[in-house]
Amino acid sequence: MEQTHSLSGDVIKQLRTCGHFLYFRMGGKIGRRRILVVLEKHHELLQKELQEILEVQSGSLSEIIIKMENDGLIEKAKSERDGRHLVLRLTEKGLKEAKIARSEHDKHVEELMSCLAENEKQELYNLLSKILLHWKDIEKQIDFR
Repeated sequence: MEQTHSLSGDVIKQLRTCGHFLYFRMGGKIGRRRILVVLEKHHELLQKELQEILEVQSGSLSEIIIKMENDGLIEKAKSERDGRHLVLRLTEKGLKEAKIARSEHDKHVEELMSCLAENEKQELYNLLSKILLHWKDIEKQIDFR
């Protein structure tokens, strides 16, 4: 039986392969390095806010937070916005590791994209943005679950 071949299907296959590569080579949705970098950027977050940014389950995040707290990378403190809540902050040790992680991440990103000229990167960015907008419109119309 002959298989149907389409350029659209090939593009989706390439996007899936790129997504898989980035997900597993860049640390997935959750990981110590990503948490460090997000906390460095935001200075302090409620655990729920961090969970929303990372788009992960609370149990998965809680487990990593406990380990990072035990390793002296993160501390919990009363929120200045609302003293009833605890916020997550980086310790000095965590801040040092976050700076290293961000630097390594930035270097890796540049290395991954080094095969493209600046105008090609911009063109790719614009095309991917267009695709994502289209997919979000489709998602509003169709329940993918």
